[in-house]
Amino acid sequence: MYLSELSWLYSAQLVRFLAVGLCLGTSTCVMTLYFCMVAKGHTEPAEKRILHILYTILRVGMALALLTELTNLIYYYHVDNFVYWTDNPELLMRLTIFAVICTNALAMQHRKITMWLGPVFAGGSWYAYFFFSVWIETESTYSTLLVGYLGWLLFMFVFLACLRLFLTRNQSSRLGDGARADQLASAS
Repeated sequence: MYLSELSWLYSAQLVRFLAVGLCLGTSTCVMTLYFCMVAKGHTEPAEKRILHILYTILRVGMALALLTELTNLIYYYHVDNFVYWTDNPELLMRLTIFAVICTNALAMQHRKITMWLGPVFAGGSWYAYFFFSVWIETESTYSTLLVGYLGWLLFMFVFLACLRLFLTRNQSSRLGDGARADQLASAS
């Protein structure tokens, strides 16, 4: 069976929509479970197993999204050369956001980013990536879209910081990550 180039593009876009939906839902589940654990102040072994399963699903979705982005770039390079890339700020914004998602995932996996900022970049970026995956044209410039994305991340930071403070209001350490303040003081 022979598929035309356009059929490959539409198939890749469909897979990207499914992958982004999978990643967005999984990321939302992970953030919800994480903040439930923050409210308790500790993590149960069963919760750790669930998180590992969710992270595996998220990695599969990220791999599918990466594959479809590469397919998209190859198609547009073949058809339009660099015209589409330089004339499409939504594509550049989507690639920027996906680069932030991948960098954040690697930083969180290797514990190079705090759990205060990791969920902000993960959750905020997946929602923004979903927006730019389904919204085709916004009639904006790249700089305008970038400022909007940074504003969205700032909103997510404030929202999640307030949520963390609200959930840990009854804890003595207010860290919400299972560590007690006296243990941290003796460790340093």
